[in-house]
Amino acid sequence: MLWNGKTSGRGARSNLRETTRAAEYAERFAKDEEGTVTVLAFAIFVMFLVMGGIGIDMMRQEMARASLQATLDRAVLAGATAVNNATARAVIEDYFAKSGQSDYLAAQEAGDIDIRLNSSKVTARATQTLDTYLMRLAGVDTLTSAGNSTAEVTIPKLEIAMALDVSGSMIGARIDALKPAAIEFVDSILDSTEPNDAVISVVPFSWGVTPSKEIYEALTVNETHKYSSCLELNDSHFTDTTIDPNTAYNQLIYTSREGVTFGDLTTTPLGDFLDTYNQTCYTQDYFNILPYATTKTALHDKINGLQAGGSTSNDEGVKWAAALLDPAFQPVVTSLQQPIQVPQDDGTILTYSLVEPALSDMPAVFNESETLKVIVLMGDGANDNSYSFSSTYRGANSDLFKLTYEQMQFLYLQRNYDNRRWYGSEYQQYCSYSGYTCIYEPTGEEQVAYFLRRPSDSRMYNVTDGGSVTWSTFNNYNSNTLPGFISSERLSWETAWGLMSPRFYGNTTGNWGPWNNFLNNPINRSKKDERLDDICREAKSEGIVIYTIAFEMGNQPTGADKIKKCASSVNHHYNATTVNIASAFSAIAANVKQLRLTQ
Repeated sequence: MLWNGKTSGRGARSNLRETTRAAEYAERFAKDEEGTVTVLAFAIFVMFLVMGGIGIDMMRQEMARASLQATLDRAVLAGATAVNNATARAVIEDYFAKSGQSDYLAAQEAGDIDIRLNSSKVTARATQTLDTYLMRLAGVDTLTSAGNSTAEVTIPKLEIAMALDVSGSMIGARIDALKPAAIEFVDSILDSTEPNDAVISVVPFSWGVTPSKEIYEALTVNETHKYSSCLELNDSHFTDTTIDPNTAYNQLIYTSREGVTFGDLTTTPLGDFLDTYNQTCYTQDYFNILPYATTKTALHDKINGLQAGGSTSNDEGVKWAAALLDPAFQPVVTSLQQPIQVPQDDGTILTYSLVEPALSDMPAVFNESETLKVIVLMGDGANDNSYSFSSTYRGANSDLFKLTYEQMQFLYLQRNYDNRRWYGSEYQQYCSYSGYTCIYEPTGEEQVAYFLRRPSDSRMYNVTDGGSVTWSTFNNYNSNTLPGFISSERLSWETAWGLMSPRFYGNTTGNWGPWNNFLNNPINRSKKDERLDDICREAKSEGIVIYTIAFEMGNQPTGADKIKKCASSVNHHYNATTVNIASAFSAIAANVKQLRLTQ
């Protein structure tokens, strides 16, 4: 028992020691901090691994989205320039096919594509699904990249005014080179636009600009004669682009510096008494403005018919070009759109309008997104002096008189004391004899004779039929002293200058006052340069794009520089010769078309 007891005691003590040792190990293990770092590091590693996986998958998603968006943007921009809806969609699909992304392009929905004549709107969408790499550890198996893009393009209508120099220096090779170049420009513009989406006005200019009769009649003018339709523009008119039909403008005096004969515009051809080169206003049809043409035929006829004469006023060319683009001209356009009826030989009535009636709101308001306004200025020389009269030789009471009488036919010569009569035209020579009277009868034909008074002695020169009479004799003309007398009228200076030149007046009367006055009251080159600067600046400020061509001006740097300064930028200016004038117009046409697409 004792042995057994001892044995039992040793076992108990051994178990106690082992228990104590285990407790010590447990306590030591509990107090040991070396394992904490390992656990934390492992936890952080797992966390970074998850975050990196998310970043990689998100970056893949963003790259896919960016690629889709870039393809969408390029595709819809290209599609927006297509000619119809089907073509636009085909363009979009082609872009995605070539980029290897066809599977991602969404189907077209209603309203996605709307192609019109002057505008287009194209929308497309795309979606791509990506399998994730590490995000699937967090339960995210796929990511979706999507994009959409819309392109809106407004192709503006075109309003173009071509200001073409037709001064005397253009005679010959220059105008011969201009015509086909300008026609090619017109064709290029019209071929690239829908009908009536481009209107082109032609403004020929030399010493001035001649509005057509119809334009002139639609304006408000202080009319002083019936000869021509030019306006007298002053400095203030070049500080804006407007020629307002509701504002009264003075009419330019019509005459010519040269001209050595006398004539009546109602019976005598213009060239017979006024020099056609030096006119203050050109009345020939080929000088008239052609407004708002939409057809090649009208523009070709106008350009091919151009002829040259006079000298240069670039300022007036740009002024009228700008006025034709100014919305203030809308009432004039409305007037030009009214139907004109012309009876034909076959009994029918030809009805037409000078401006296409379908054109509306012409000219468009400035800086309106759907209209591009352009001036093309072609000049071949620097501005030159223009001449005019001061108030001394304007207004009423000129030195020219108009005598109106009825044509009389000689019947017989009668002796006064016994009334004996002699019949036959051979007896008319005795009408002035004392004691004899000539008897006439009216034929019903009205006649006119013009008499020009010499200021020094009032001698009256019959410039129609020749000869002269005293002032007293002319003043006493009546039905008793002049058979068939109807009336005598003293004409205004404005009317007189349409019948004679200052040179003719000087040669006839010996008085060179009007000649000197005319030459010594010019609108000089410097003043015209200032006006050109003003009107070009104002036109550009209204959003008008100005292209300029200095034609054969290599030896005139000052004049070329003035024209170049008018351009919208140095890149809008061209120097040209008869050899490359067509290239200059072609480059402008290409630039206009590109600007029209990108405006």
